Amino acid sequence: MSQKHSLGPVSPVVDTFSKSQPLPLNEVTLSENGDLGRWQIHNAKTTIPHLIDNLISTGALANLQDIGTPKFKFKGMWFSDSDIHKSLEALCWSLHLYSDKKQTDFLKEATAAIAHAQQEDGYVNTYFQGVYPDEKWVNFGWGHELYVGGHMIQAAVAESRVLKDSPLLKIATKFADLLVKKFSAPGTLQMCGHPEIETALIELYRETKNESYLDLAEKMILGRGYEKITSKRDLGFHPASPSYMQDHKTVKEATTAVGHSVRQLYLNAAVMDLYAEKGDPALLKAQEAMWEDMVYTKMYVTGGLGSRHKDEAFGDSYELPNDRAYAETCASIANFMWSWRLLLVTGKARYADVMELSLYNIIAGSVSSDGCKFFYSNPLQYRTGHFTAFDTDASERLSWYTCSCCPPNIGRTVATLQHYMASATSDTFALHLYSEGTINTTLKSGVNVGLKISTAYPNNGAVKIAVTENGKYALQLRIPEWCKDFSLSINGTASSEKRNSLGYVSIDREWKSGDAIDFDLKMTAEFLKPHPRIDAARGCVSLRKGPVIYAIEQADVQDKGCFVDDFAVDTKAAIKEAKVSIPGVGEIPALEIFGHFETFAKSADYPYANPLPVEHSSPTKITAIPYAQWGNRVKGGMKVWVPTQ
Repeated sequence: MSQKHSLGPVSPVVDTFSKSQPLPLNEVTLSENGDLGRWQIHNAKTTIPHLIDNLISTGALANLQDIGTPKFKFKGMWFSDSDIHKSLEALCWSLHLYSDKKQTDFLKEATAAIAHAQQEDGYVNTYFQGVYPDEKWVNFGWGHELYVGGHMIQAAVAESRVLKDSPLLKIATKFADLLVKKFSAPGTLQMCGHPEIETALIELYRETKNESYLDLAEKMILGRGYEKITSKRDLGFHPASPSYMQDHKTVKEATTAVGHSVRQLYLNAAVMDLYAEKGDPALLKAQEAMWEDMVYTKMYVTGGLGSRHKDEAFGDSYELPNDRAYAETCASIANFMWSWRLLLVTGKARYADVMELSLYNIIAGSVSSDGCKFFYSNPLQYRTGHFTAFDTDASERLSWYTCSCCPPNIGRTVATLQHYMASATSDTFALHLYSEGTINTTLKSGVNVGLKISTAYPNNGAVKIAVTENGKYALQLRIPEWCKDFSLSINGTASSEKRNSLGYVSIDREWKSGDAIDFDLKMTAEFLKPHPRIDAARGCVSLRKGPVIYAIEQADVQDKGCFVDDFAVDTKAAIKEAKVSIPGVGEIPALEIFGHFETFAKSADYPYANPLPVEHSSPTKITAIPYAQWGNRVKGGMKVWVPTQ
């Protein structure tokens, strides 16, 4: 398959309202020597083929192939077409890295199946075509027709941007034209209970320059907030509140994160896409206020979002239970997408800080070391002997789910990681995330930028940058929120540049090929204390080094005859560097902490005696591993927040 100059997932047409623009995918190359580049290749060679296998074995592909034939028998969730679309998007983005016959054959086969399923007017949704053919465009609350179509559009945009020819784009534009015809006229507007179509339509506008797609997306975004989203068939679900559907307030009035986490965050991504094209300041003001509400009062220390299993929803401010954390993988991915758009528009490093936190903890932790098993929810504690009745609350990663939205979401995100590394203007170049790799681009001013980055980040804060092209521009390097001290030198001479108000250090000069930048983000392990209102973590600490959150798990105390549930940490004792071996990964950095294991004797009023009689107490050390690596060795207990002695 021939490839072309490839824009990434977010490519604004207008640059008036953005501080910087993303780079084309093929201008950034992540090295396999770095964590992110290694992950990308593993995703391409292992995770994406695993997606393909499951789409075939579960019947998702057959739904599209068999619709309209006697063989048709719908299988899976009513939105299972979207699993195909998201996986195709992942596959298409990944083609710049790796492809084999299995993947290219599946792309052709799945595209042919979608084309077969598409009706003459452009409609395609196998559930409503085959199961409820008389109820198309009736159930906007729960039907997910627009949601599923949005993912098809995003797959088509990916194919169009990576390959010279895009059969999917023809299918997607035919569907989008149907939406414009059906929902653009006064009195015909409808919104989906699960946002997704909005950001997809805007990206389709960016790819095709057809303004009717942007106009419809704008109407759908601004039309929310009037409690108009209806559902005439509940599909077995309980009644949902307007906030669950993100229809309780207009997007200009909504300043707190509520309701279904993924729905909220997909909508937010679309709002920022709209702002980037239209520049309405009321949108940005509301979005920044909501981001602050979410990050400062509703986000877990791991970057997880959504504290309630019921409705997969945000809770109240500081309602952040550890063992009952939902923290859906898709929510952190959606936040990653939203924060990227906020970063492009504002230039504020805080958005990259949260992207990094989500990436190295929740997103990385949601997939197993072999790339073929996944967490749906990502709690901060698993009790020893935890029992679950639902796969979304599993105590170990699973190869697939009844609702398998997360695995393909991981696939498409990892396939585009280089898209989020950097951005540029006519005279500035900003590095937001650090990983081993090379960058070669040309600014709008015509200046060439060439950089080779060497680093062991996030395990080490030292970043070496070799300049490979001559040119005058301001190089901006993000100083993460966790970094209290850094050093910077150019060609061996120390620089006195300070962190600016946006969170970057900026070096504006005439760069020469051969210039060497040594940038060291001082990275030390530290205990974090929770806000006093986070009741579930009161009296506890968590452990962080750089952007990585650590956890203790049962695998590291098996030989002690103890349970992680009974460990209390001594925060006055030194934290020491250590190493742990993870199957399929090898040796990774770990941290050694000290404290006591304590168990308590049962009595008549156990477990509420005052004080509880101590049965056994023993001082010990325990190894803490990166949260993202937990569950890759043995099944057992795990804790992020650990009681203090």
